[in-house]
Amino acid sequence: MIGNVALDETFAVEALPQGGESIFGSHRHAGLGGKGANQAVMLARCGLSVRLRCAVGDDVASETVRSLLAVEPLTSDLHLVPATATDRSIILSDATGANVIVTTTDCARAMRPRDALPALDDAGAGDLLVLQGNLTQDVTMALIDAGRARDMTVVFNPSPTRIWMSEALTRVDLAFLNEAEAELLTGLRGEAAVAAMLRAGRGIVALTSGGGGALLGRGDEIVHVPARPAKVVDTTGAGDTFQSVAIASARRRGGPLAVEDLTRGAAAAGLAVSRFGSLSAMPSVAEARAILDHPAMDDRTA
Repeated sequence: MIGNVALDETFAVEALPQGGESIFGSHRHAGLGGKGANQAVMLARCGLSVRLRCAVGDDVASETVRSLLAVEPLTSDLHLVPATATDRSIILSDATGANVIVTTTDCARAMRPRDALPALDDAGAGDLLVLQGNLTQDVTMALIDAGRARDMTVVFNPSPTRIWMSEALTRVDLAFLNEAEAELLTGLRGEAAVAAMLRAGRGIVALTSGGGGALLGRGDEIVHVPARPAKVVDTTGAGDTFQSVAIASARRRGGPLAVEDLTRGAAAAGLAVSRFGSLSAMPSVAEARAILDHPAMDDRTA
């Protein structure tokens, strides 16, 4: 896993602000976050062997990141960026659980290919390379090419989304993205977006739509996977939870991503959205094990 890490602060608000509006809020939670860290920790909690390469600043916050990662079941590999503040996220969550997030990426975007590529030195055929959208185009494309050269399974979550990621998606084995991201990259929604990505050679596609469930596309088949009922209080990190548990489920089975894997991912995401925070809300090691051990509700492959 090569991505970003951030310190999150979540504020509860009655409604998300409009442009120019000042609103009241209450401090709800502070902790470790960032899409790279979220996905790495959740994969590790699912029992996979995970190494996380990410960048931090030379400030006190970097020591907080280091200590929080140290209690998780993964290996952290932190690249120090001089004269830079460790990345942070500010999250506003309303009464429905919807949120808006502002994330700094100064550290993540300071990484260069020479800083990131050594993380793959010990990687081999069949290993996972999981990437998100917080790194620069140069670093992301260099990592994808290096992963392919090593015959790794390359997973890409193009979030935050930028237009160049449409090309990156054609080179990966597995893409996870939501409807808004798919529409930005294809101009389409739902099954039409999945079909377009499959035609473009984008391996297997998992498209999420919150309470609307998910679509799994592989080859010429697209299957709908319903969401799990949940009391939603905070959706932060739900997509990272869904993706990581689905990947872990497929790895445990030893097969390509299937409906049963997304079903387990949906169960884990349903648990995460019922609690406040990002990593703190995600399933624990014991909860992840229980989800992964649960008999599949639907064992069709797609």
